[in-house]
Amino acid sequence: MKTQTLALLAALSLIAQPSLAGSAQAPADTIFSGGPVITMDPAHPRAESVAVRDGRILALGRTRALEKAYGGAKTRRIDLAGKTLMPGFIDPHSHISNYVTTWGLPSLSPPPVGDVAAIGDIIAKVRAYIQTAKIPAGTLVVATGYDDSLLAEGRHPTAADLDAISADHPVILIHVSGHLAAANTKALALVGYNRDTPDPKGGVIRRLADGAPSGVLEELALMPFLRLIPAKSMDEQVKTLGEVQAYYASLGITTAQDGISTPAEIALLQEAARRKALILDVVAYPRWSFMKAMACDDKGASLVPLSGAPLPIGVYQDRLKIGGVKLTGDGSPQGKTAYLTQPYLHPPHGLGDDYRGYPVATLEALDHWYGEAYRCKVQVLFHANGDAAADLMLTAVAKAQAQYGQQDLRPVMIHAQMIRHDQVDAMARLKIMPSFFTEHTYFWGDWHMNETVGKARAFGMSPTGYALSKGVRFTIHTDAPVLPPNHLTAIWTAVNRVSRSGVVVGPDERISVMEALKAVTLNAAYQYKEEDQKGSISPGKRADLIILDQNPLSVDPLTLKDIKVVQTFKDGQSIYTAP
Repeated sequence: MKTQTLALLAALSLIAQPSLAGSAQAPADTIFSGGPVITMDPAHPRAESVAVRDGRILALGRTRALEKAYGGAKTRRIDLAGKTLMPGFIDPHSHISNYVTTWGLPSLSPPPVGDVAAIGDIIAKVRAYIQTAKIPAGTLVVATGYDDSLLAEGRHPTAADLDAISADHPVILIHVSGHLAAANTKALALVGYNRDTPDPKGGVIRRLADGAPSGVLEELALMPFLRLIPAKSMDEQVKTLGEVQAYYASLGITTAQDGISTPAEIALLQEAARRKALILDVVAYPRWSFMKAMACDDKGASLVPLSGAPLPIGVYQDRLKIGGVKLTGDGSPQGKTAYLTQPYLHPPHGLGDDYRGYPVATLEALDHWYGEAYRCKVQVLFHANGDAAADLMLTAVAKAQAQYGQQDLRPVMIHAQMIRHDQVDAMARLKIMPSFFTEHTYFWGDWHMNETVGKARAFGMSPTGYALSKGVRFTIHTDAPVLPPNHLTAIWTAVNRVSRSGVVVGPDERISVMEALKAVTLNAAYQYKEEDQKGSISPGKRADLIILDQNPLSVDPLTLKDIKVVQTFKDGQSIYTAP
């Protein structure tokens, strides 16, 4: 019977999974036709039509054959009208729960994301926010997204600058990277930072000539301020998370990541899952510093938090999955806190010419966590922007593999921004997946060439072209909310690598449109060990689909960022339709 079914489908020019195909009297729920279909399935890259049933891809092929086999009275026909159908975007790295804290706060982003061009704009915008929101005196005021590299003054705002916003409110501004901040005098006093305060481990309080805090803070020096942000009620958080998910869906994302979850963020995601309030699949990676240990037996692995119940790893529960654990190796290259092997071109003021940034995690800590990960067969995400931080990961993974063998854990190097070609070679040997932050080539390409690392190193950042040549499977990401979670912009930067001033930042590292699409579909599914369920329009896989207003394979590559998402489907159900 199975052979007869396959023969029939072949005659009808269909590609279907026999277990799903069943018989002709089981019609499809939906049939898409009337426009290009990019399947991302190497075996069947194009199709005229796609049939969906019970949230899964039922079949693909010629429209007439699909209609004959699976068309029914209740089948919904979606006419693409020349628009393009492809798999939904799978977010390889962002921080979806971070948006819940910052949703509705003033955005200080520069163009093209926002409208802030100078410190005066920051002062005016935050002052207006205090007045409009009627924020009581003494209440902490938070704003996000300022970028010193694109301010007219070419520097971070200081406490003296921010004191002009208000004498009655503590003010903290979060840098676009999320790795730095600027605070006014009242905010510094609120957390007790003064000239006698030592730098916290893993952080820096930048200082004036007399030793007093300047207002600029690096890495873990931010933590006391973040703890002061008023918490929303759980109902408010779940509601906001719903709005954030709708935002992600409007950009074609069907699987999202929470890239370094705190206990409060895990609690929120668990509650949203319990309430059936997740419209996307969300994969969370708790921050290692909030975890006590890993536990594993023949039933699976879990993370043991410092407090609370163990977190089972690798199993979806109401669209939430704990994917593994997240480690942080260093900071931000644009903020000059990433850990490099060679000095910065122009070190931060007051630091010597040999300044190379600094690590956040010790090699001893990495050895422990990677040893536990390989013992328990758990995936680890490691934040490494600088090549010195990347060396820490390579060393720790090599040690763990020497002890436990090279298992299929798919360890991920997040950002892999300034890695060298010899490190890509090592990643190939160690089976490490880089997830590149290619948008740096546009948003900070000029800054890197002229200010942080110089032209040669900037041309080599996010080496997607070299990785491709070495057979290293990679993804590309947006690191939202650092940048908006728009994967079409990420694709545009990976393909073109054009800076704000028009320089092609590393011509040899450019990749094709198809390879860039693969990085946020098939490869991203592989990163999550979900390649059998997601990433391509293939029979049997989940019907996570998007409709685009243009075909990314046929437009001018320089216009890829202008493509819009028309509709997004999760498990065959529409979760976003453009106005």
